[in-house]
Amino acid sequence: MCLTAIPDLNAQKSLSLEECRELALQNSEEIRIARYQIDKALIEQAAVKTSKLPSVAASATGLYLARDIEMELWLPTAVPNPATGELTPNVMVNPVTGQPVIGADGNPLFNMYAWLPLEISLKGAYLAGITIEQPVYTGGRISAGIAMTSIGVEMSKENLAMQQANVIYDTDQSYWLYVSVQEKVKLARAYEQLLGELVVRMEHASETGLTMRNDLLKVMVKHNEAKLQLQKAQSGLELTRMALCRQLGLAFDTPVVTTDSTLNKGWTFPGGTNPGVTGRPEYRLMQQQVEMAAQQLKLAKAAFLPVAGISLGYSYVGGIEFGTVDYDSSNASVMASLKIPLFHWGEGKKKQMSAQHDIEIRKSELKRNVSLMALEIEQARLNLEDARLRAGLVQKNLVQAEENLRVNRDNFEVGMGVLSDLLEAQALWQSARSDLIEAGADLKLKETAYLRATGELK
Repeated sequence: MCLTAIPDLNAQKSLSLEECRELALQNSEEIRIARYQIDKALIEQAAVKTSKLPSVAASATGLYLARDIEMELWLPTAVPNPATGELTPNVMVNPVTGQPVIGADGNPLFNMYAWLPLEISLKGAYLAGITIEQPVYTGGRISAGIAMTSIGVEMSKENLAMQQANVIYDTDQSYWLYVSVQEKVKLARAYEQLLGELVVRMEHASETGLTMRNDLLKVMVKHNEAKLQLQKAQSGLELTRMALCRQLGLAFDTPVVTTDSTLNKGWTFPGGTNPGVTGRPEYRLMQQQVEMAAQQLKLAKAAFLPVAGISLGYSYVGGIEFGTVDYDSSNASVMASLKIPLFHWGEGKKKQMSAQHDIEIRKSELKRNVSLMALEIEQARLNLEDARLRAGLVQKNLVQAEENLRVNRDNFEVGMGVLSDLLEAQALWQSARSDLIEAGADLKLKETAYLRATGELK
């Protein structure tokens, strides 16, 4: 049964509950943000994994000095050794002791010095090089970082699942409210038509003197009240339609017709597996927070463990002039480094204790929230059972109200009933049918709440 207050039926958009859920998931900003968070977590995970790979860096430095560097150098000389032919320092020797003569500065004196004027030009000096660094041991920093980003990816996925469940729940709320208001508009229209027909009949009866005018006025008052109820219902329908459009990401003026009804008979209990709290993304998120805290402890320990690495380098220097001679040079290097923390006034131990306390906090929060979620599941189950019982009772009430209306209408038509009984029967029928509409919508919402509480709303 589908109803809408929009007159342009050709432009109407017919939607089932599943189609509304899909539209809401496609247009939800929360879902879009959650997907971006997954992409971000995956990129961070890939970035951290590169920490265990060699890193390559290039560097270049240029220097320009407007004035040349000028200096004079007095260099010691050397003479050939007659026996070996090798050059030996031309040291001044005391002929008496045979020992080198020591100057006032404490250094040996030479028989002869070479004078070397030196002029260095740095008007275009440069240094360029490339370095490759490879971490060998980091105390577990890299492995802890990789583990934390992996947990972050899983947490972002669980967050997406949680946001999807929230969007579906909110969509169901808007959808079933709109469905129920549509059916109430139809009920209000049927009730108004019922009273309108009675007004016409009472007018004819009043004109022929078969009834008192006071009875006609009673019916007209009831008819006017029904018209007002219909107008209120139509206004409520517009508001609920716009709320549903907002939830689905549609324009507010989009006409929407639903293909589901709250008046279906034979309601069934959700047939899920009911995994309890372990099926909820919130539970898995809190578990991952405990794991993240454990990795933080490893990271705190690694910060005060030795770090070792090796690096390979190649450098080239040029653009230096010594007098009239250009100087350039290249060189390769290999370097190993080891850093061992020795004393930090107990900082490492205190940080580890802090991280350990954080683990205990996360575990306590998990335990507390598990109890709350278990209570929420039980409450949702009881609410669902109450909604099923209510739906069954109001369905029986409607059957009785319809039979009561039929009997009173038949009696009134043959002159065996009074007007007040007929009006009361009509009002009871309207109330019973309205209750059934509300009970059906409430049952659907309680089903959705139960599925979300058990983690089965997917």
